[in-house]
Amino acid sequence: MDKVFEININENIDVVIDSRFKIKGFIEFIRLSFNKLEIKDNEYIVYFDKDNIKKHKLLLQTLINMYRKIHKDDTISKRIALNYRKDVKITIKKYNLSYSNILKIDIKKLSSKEFSIEFSKDIKSVYNYIKGIFLFHILEIYKDKIIVSFNETSKEIVYQMSKKNSIMGYKIEFHMDESEFKFSHRNYSIEGSIKEYLAKVRNALDLFGVDSIYEFDVIKKEYKRLAKKYHPDLHSNKPELIKKIYNKKFMKIKESYELLEEYYKSKNG
Repeated sequence: MDKVFEININENIDVVIDSRFKIKGFIEFIRLSFNKLEIKDNEYIVYFDKDNIKKHKLLLQTLINMYRKIHKDDTISKRIALNYRKDVKITIKKYNLSYSNILKIDIKKLSSKEFSIEFSKDIKSVYNYIKGIFLFHILEIYKDKIIVSFNETSKEIVYQMSKKNSIMGYKIEFHMDESEFKFSHRNYSIEGSIKEYLAKVRNALDLFGVDSIYEFDVIKKEYKRLAKKYHPDLHSNKPELIKKIYNKKFMKIKESYELLEEYYKSKNG
């Protein structure tokens, strides 16, 4: 079956992309670059934002380049240029995967405070995906196992995740005692959690004045400069209010760097 890549201009700029294309970096760009973004399952709606027009035009140019490469057709570029202020709706068209291997994931409650997630195979993309959605609840990380804090939010993530049949293109079998992961409410969204996490990454990148996590050498230098500038020890003789302000800035710089360091390791580990 041929891969699908379609662009139609109606009320929105409607784009349909086959999931078999290599679009992981493209989707990550969308998640990191736009505040006015709505995610619904396999659909991404980027609302036109005049304050972020540079990134909006970059998104459209990327779509034009992809369309040209696939269809050897340049007629779409002029139509998009005339309609660049429209919202962009991108639908990822999934197809039935043929699985030759199955990844088994065992989720076990260890105590009233923690549980483990164990992987039967070393598949880095799945491991990093699951690590990402539990990021703020992780206690320990091993090569084939993650130890997670046992709380209402993490239980709800387990419930939502266990309903998936595949992750990152791999067939998944979850093994767990569902009665141990009951929770009080069900309004959690895995996509929403990822979006929140990526928003934190984007804000941290802005703090260090870079556009990409792959500028990590620049991030390190800027972190050292800012940490030295706002370190509490250098302002111990200043009024109490000023010390509090500098300490708050220092903590934000430190937490932002640690977040980017973890994100960088997950991309290159």
